[in-house]
Amino acid sequence: MIKVDFDSVAEAIVRECMRVKAEETILVSGGLFCLELLEDIAVAIAKQKAYYLMVPYTDRMQKRLYLETDIDFMGKPSKPFLEIVNFIDGRISLDTMKDPRVLQNVPEERIGAQRQGSMPINKRMIERKIRWTGMGYPTEEKADMFGIDFEKFYDMFWEAVMTDYNCMHEQGKRIADVLENASHVRIYTDKTDLEFSVKGRPVYIDDGVISEEDIHIGDIGNNLPAGEVFCAPLEHSGEGRAFFDAAFYKGEKITGIDAVFKKGKMVNVSCEENEKLFKEALAHAHGGRDIIGEFGIGLNPEVKEVTGYVITDEKIIGSIHIALGENRGFGGENESSLHWDLVMMHPTVEVNGVVIMEEGRILV
Repeated sequence: MIKVDFDSVAEAIVRECMRVKAEETILVSGGLFCLELLEDIAVAIAKQKAYYLMVPYTDRMQKRLYLETDIDFMGKPSKPFLEIVNFIDGRISLDTMKDPRVLQNVPEERIGAQRQGSMPINKRMIERKIRWTGMGYPTEEKADMFGIDFEKFYDMFWEAVMTDYNCMHEQGKRIADVLENASHVRIYTDKTDLEFSVKGRPVYIDDGVISEEDIHIGDIGNNLPAGEVFCAPLEHSGEGRAFFDAAFYKGEKITGIDAVFKKGKMVNVSCEENEKLFKEALAHAHGGRDIIGEFGIGLNPEVKEVTGYVITDEKIIGSIHIALGENRGFGGENESSLHWDLVMMHPTVEVNGVVIMEEGRILV
């Protein structure tokens, strides 16, 4: 496996991705399995003469909270967190789950209640334009869940984190320039023919850095690994059918997702495997859970194959993703407790009738 210098990664997150300034307060959270990186992030923040708050998680704690907390209480926003988001300037969130399979037996209504309780907190973060970075973290348990070799998974993840973001930004800018002047997008494969409008919607480039220009246009967050161009389609414009090979939820694989959209809303869906799980997850979400919330194009050259880990899958160069649900943080108007990215490989994408991606090959 490649050797990762967590101290350097932490410095890059704090100084380059988040651009933390003196006297700012940053909320840092993540699973204890990534404790070394959490510690290094806290030190990097302090070296900027800024303040940090640390919120750690464990799989055991999260499972017990889901199963043993009163469900009505779960549906209410946390008063301390509502106060915290009133004064923090940024949030750095590392993956909280070492093994997502521990949640397989948690009833869906409980997960839905927890998401509902988080909605006012997320809304306040959007209103205050709090900067954020969300980062994955590879574990042996996730690799086993996805059925891939851990060393391969680990190396691909960290190589994607440490890729050449300047080069990626340039390609992203070319795609963004096309989308910003467009109105109509069509995506098709042998099982997909979906179209929607992006007219008047801002287009964002997740290139690993929250720049002053990004903040000015309302792009206040990013993922690590980074690498996508994305926007919020007009909420009621989506028409057609989209086929997604697979998704993972609570550690279980959902395959052959065939969705039909009318006026932006998913009106019918079938799955080859775990259809009940997919529908239950949607049924217990809140707000516009079945509305097309995002269209994204992957840019990261170091992510070379689908694993099931969405934070890397959606960055695969030559892939696109459609997300259901929440999109107010990037120029949309749809409020939901859900944001579910569904990845499609090797599509052809037309923008105003011009092909910009042909069977997964970017042409601009």
